[in-house]
Amino acid sequence: MSYNPCLLVMQPREIRESLASIKKCFDIPTVYFKAFSEPMVVREMSKYIRENDYTHYIIVGDDAVITRQAAECVIQYTEDERFDVFTGWMNMHLERFGKFSKESTISYGPLIPINDPTGPTREEYGRWVPLEEVRQKPPTPFRTAYANFALTGATKELWERFPLSTHLRGNSSDHQLSYRLQTAGVKVWSHPNAFIKHLRRGWRPLLDKWLVWNVPSDIIETNRKWGKREDYA
Repeated sequence: MSYNPCLLVMQPREIRESLASIKKCFDIPTVYFKAFSEPMVVREMSKYIRENDYTHYIIVGDDAVITRQAAECVIQYTEDERFDVFTGWMNMHLERFGKFSKESTISYGPLIPINDPTGPTREEYGRWVPLEEVRQKPPTPFRTAYANFALTGATKELWERFPLSTHLRGNSSDHQLSYRLQTAGVKVWSHPNAFIKHLRRGWRPLLDKWLVWNVPSDIIETNRKWGKREDYA
């Protein structure tokens, strides 16, 4: 079967800068899961993956600004069978005046078992690699412990094997997935060129223009057919 990826967007907010970058950088089938809470969106995304026949699914949050370079990189390496899971990466957050945090979302791991089954503490996420260290890496794929939904791609079969879920407190679905992948020996990869800008300010979730519980939840399908594949070659 020929490569036929689909982009799934977690959209609990209405962040125009992020949404505009997705539309600008991707010309593949894209599905917006709008105004779902985290426990709801992981359930609905897993259901969508089961019920549709795209070969690969790429998952991204709605609080990041995508670049064409990152989109091309993720689409290329998600197709490559050498990489079980391929993910983009981000600055951990923005500091004052829009400055990038020193930390990236890359972790060499391993992720440690958490003490509280309801979810991890910040310390239990492990050490984050400095952003500048990742930027200076050679332009080749490298291992990371963390599949952080910053354009995280894998085959339909792998997503069905590891359906999305939260920890018991109803969040940290990216950590929950990453720990299960690690336990099963599934390797996660990234690339210096797969960087996207994380809009979160500080360590708290970005609550700007929050849609959950304020508007009806909806699943919006766009671009049902892939545009020009050669644009990503």
